[in-house]
Amino acid sequence: MELFLMSPPGRGWALRGRNNFRSREAGQVDARKARREWLALARAIEARGGTVVALSSPSELLTGMPYAAECGQVVAREGAAPWLVLPRMMSAHRQAEKEHWAALARRMGFEVVEPDVGIWEAHGDVAHFDGATLVFWGGRTTLDGLEAASRWLPGEVVRVQVREPAFHGNMALLPLPAVDRMLVCPEVIADESYARLRERFGEERLLTVTEDEIRRYATNGLPVGRDLLAPSVVPEAVKARVEALGMGVVSLDMSELCEKGGGSSRCLVSRAWVEDGAVRIPDEARLSAVAKDIEADG
Repeated sequence: MELFLMSPPGRGWALRGRNNFRSREAGQVDARKARREWLALARAIEARGGTVVALSSPSELLTGMPYAAECGQVVAREGAAPWLVLPRMMSAHRQAEKEHWAALARRMGFEVVEPDVGIWEAHGDVAHFDGATLVFWGGRTTLDGLEAASRWLPGEVVRVQVREPAFHGNMALLPLPAVDRMLVCPEVIADESYARLRERFGEERLLTVTEDEIRRYATNGLPVGRDLLAPSVVPEAVKARVEALGMGVVSLDMSELCEKGGGSSRCLVSRAWVEDGAVRIPDEARLSAVAKDIEADG
């Protein structure tokens, strides 16, 4: 089962922390439109075989919850309950989110674990490619936080150092496993880390994009099967490169969640693969239930 943990914006959704290059300069958001943007993405995921698990925010103060990549990292275990490795968030206004994700995870049958030092922003700083788990630090996640979380990450782990404006690793690198390539921005990756990527994966598999392009979310779409669910702000040249590889690009209007809030389709999910039957999804957390509430807005 391919799970996508998500959290719809509430009716009072607003920007609070303004901790990225988009949100710092953004105007007031339209919460109702943001909810429709979220629903369009969630439905696109389920139309391609994914299963959305939606946790509605219990408080209008937790306005970072829609960026669910930071809810935790799910780690499947054969014959055992999956782990949900909780984050240690940088922003004070987001630190209470994990309590609510942990409660849902336990209801679903996960075993919840938590690093004890540093800053670690979970799935926002984790990627998978060619059997390896890539983990990122230097944007918000700190090296000690990464090392504390890595104890729960099995198999080969590749550490990658990034810098602003890649505040998360998923702003610097995007695996496209369906076509055996990665979009990578060398300008925001430390030289030693980029050399490690070339050595491990082969330079021919790394398709480079520029810092200007990642500021327009070139590396921050969400690949589901052979489609890339991407915000419409992604440059046309990048979309053409992805299509030339044999993938489809589905352009989504994300003016509120991405262009103002600063988080793209990949930021809005924590993605995991778990064994069928390994978890239980509460009825109220299914997309069909949450969609009714959003559609009630008119």
